[in-house]
Amino acid sequence: MRIEIEHKSVIGSREDQQDAYYASSSGDSAFAVVCDGMGGSVGGAAASQIVVNKFIELMAAKNSVEPYPTFFLRAIDILDESVVSLQKQSGAANCGTTIVAVGIEKGDLYWLSVGDSRLYIIRGNEIVQVTRDHNFALSLGEWTEEELQTADVKTEGHRTDALISFIGMSGVQIFDINDKAFSLQSGDKILLTTDGLTNILENQEMLQILRQTQLPESLNILFEKATQKSDGVQDNTTCVLIKISEGGNQHD
Repeated sequence: MRIEIEHKSVIGSREDQQDAYYASSSGDSAFAVVCDGMGGSVGGAAASQIVVNKFIELMAAKNSVEPYPTFFLRAIDILDESVVSLQKQSGAANCGTTIVAVGIEKGDLYWLSVGDSRLYIIRGNEIVQVTRDHNFALSLGEWTEEELQTADVKTEGHRTDALISFIGMSGVQIFDINDKAFSLQSGDKILLTTDGLTNILENQEMLQILRQTQLPESLNILFEKATQKSDGVQDNTTCVLIKISEGGNQHD
């Protein structure tokens, strides 16, 4: 199995870059993480970068026999605490970050998400968002009653895009982790992205570009399309795109 990885990040029309990311591959294994910070120019950028750095550290220390779902579940509390510690040290009480991360091992895909940064799987003529947006827009129709009660979610008086779960809230209760591995096939593409892209482009627009173009041009064309449609008001945008193919391995 060959794993190719491309990544791209732009500041958009914002004054500061609050996104952070990392991606790496070796042999038939790979991992990637994308974070979208919140809480101001200093707090948001620091929160996302701390979580990415801590995630890299955790991955380096991960025992090879530890299943990814167990690892991801354990990581959530550690990552959350790292941002809570930042809040106490810096005084940026409202800072936090989303996270979407994947691990690939022997052709199997595992993922973790907290917040509204998304993971898509593109296979053939289909694009599927496999993570949920942890915000008020979906809180009534998407979450179970147990999840809403556990997270103490109140839906009144909030913007629909306001997050109900993120890293740094001191006790993450709502998250997405796939317990069963997703078996990858040659030709599959995996897209991790912040909402700077998905707030502008529809799924079918992304699918058309990703089907018709190859790495590394896919991300450049996606970003060009998003810039054209944003009318000069574009959020920080960060994407990691992974392609699976047959043959030898390519290291990132």
